Amino acid sequence: MHLTKIAEFKPFSGAPKINIASVYGASPNKPFLLRIPVTGERPISYGAQNLPEGLKLEDNIITGSVVSEGDYEIILTAENALGKAEKKVTLEIHPGNILLTPLMGFTSWNAFAAAVNQEKMETTAQKMVELGISEYGYQYVNLDSCWQGEYGGEFDAIMPNSKFPDMKKMTDTIHSLGLKAGIYSTPMLSAWPTQVPLFPGCTTGEPDKRFPLVNGGIGVERKEKNNALQWSDWGFDYLKYDWEPTDTYNAEIMREILAEMERDFGYCVTVRVIKRNINYWSKYVNSYRCCVDSSGKWPNFLEIYRTYFEFMNYWNKGHYCDLDMLDMGNCRFKEIMTEDEQIVAYSARAFLGSPIQISTNLEKPGDFELAVYCNEEIIAINQDSAFCAALPIFRNKQGEAELDIFEKELEDGTYAYAFFNIGETKQTVIGRFENNALLRDVWAKEDLPEALYLDMELAPHTVRILKSSQKIKSITHAVGGKK
Repeated sequence: MHLTKIAEFKPFSGAPKINIASVYGASPNKPFLLRIPVTGERPISYGAQNLPEGLKLEDNIITGSVVSEGDYEIILTAENALGKAEKKVTLEIHPGNILLTPLMGFTSWNAFAAAVNQEKMETTAQKMVELGISEYGYQYVNLDSCWQGEYGGEFDAIMPNSKFPDMKKMTDTIHSLGLKAGIYSTPMLSAWPTQVPLFPGCTTGEPDKRFPLVNGGIGVERKEKNNALQWSDWGFDYLKYDWEPTDTYNAEIMREILAEMERDFGYCVTVRVIKRNINYWSKYVNSYRCCVDSSGKWPNFLEIYRTYFEFMNYWNKGHYCDLDMLDMGNCRFKEIMTEDEQIVAYSARAFLGSPIQISTNLEKPGDFELAVYCNEEIIAINQDSAFCAALPIFRNKQGEAELDIFEKELEDGTYAYAFFNIGETKQTVIGRFENNALLRDVWAKEDLPEALYLDMELAPHTVRILKSSQKIKSITHAVGGKK
């Protein structure tokens, strides 16, 4: 049970709604793939006007390769028996101009860990489409560690182990659904998890004395290009690059090589970026992580959540602080958080502009789980093309009480507010808007009465997200009692 009211998951009912950001990036003369995400009753007919030379629409998937660099305003349409939707989207086609909004997709680790295999990845991609999850903008299907075998093949690169008999077939299956495929690696001699047999990384040979000996260290023989050529040949679109300590020297080697490939590669570095190098992370990688792995426990979530405050002022278009994959739903953790805590955990990723990475077994997802993943109004805040960071306007921590209030200005001129009660006491929030405000409860997808004043109560470990036509002028905070 949960105290926070959330809307039901209904991807295939009602009039059509196009759930995509108003900007989308890609490189010229590289493969382009965009599945138009639309909720609504089926059947739906799709349209795309003013596509640049080199692109074509087949059903709901745009493919091809844009011939010339530039910005192109296209008009997407979706029509069913109940109505017609239209959305203007600017295609920003420039070298390396990808993942302009935070990545949304699936990542395998919390779902399957070392039990991941090709069949599970292909089934996950198919389930994302069959269930309707992809209609909310989830686009990537990312394979984490435990795919690795030994070096070999045409490029002298890491070959897959026996659980992945045909990597090209796997990416082809994912692409046929209009989705993109991601892969995992490391510059270290051995990737995580450390076990026998060891999973090789993108360097070999003796350890390079310039770098720490974590997982055997980083080898003197550089195989980054060998592996990138192999990933490109297989058809991958994204790399999660994982090592510790995460340094700019090794990050830049891989970044430059990925840029040379025939395909666009989204690029995430992890596991703990160094704050003093933030000018690099916030300019040259799509997402960067500086937190522990998510583990399905409330104290673990709090540790992850609090890292955002270190990096929030550097959040910018195409470059985001990654709060790690979700640890909710049908995943490997037994000590899972309460439903309200799971809503808080999802809200943190969505509102604070982190990539949103589902990591659950989608064979039999629950209604609650799907309703949390698939609220297009919450997702629209994450994907908003004003590219404004969510910044705290009120913070209070006294004893067991802890309340954070964030504000985010949106592209349409409205404001989004998130009220996180992450403490152990009930909280009452009193506020005043600049003028009478039109308000909407975003999780419930319900309009609220127009108001000049804000008055709400939050139970411990809960969140409330509002969209307002007016800016909050002031906040008065009154602490309630024990939970």
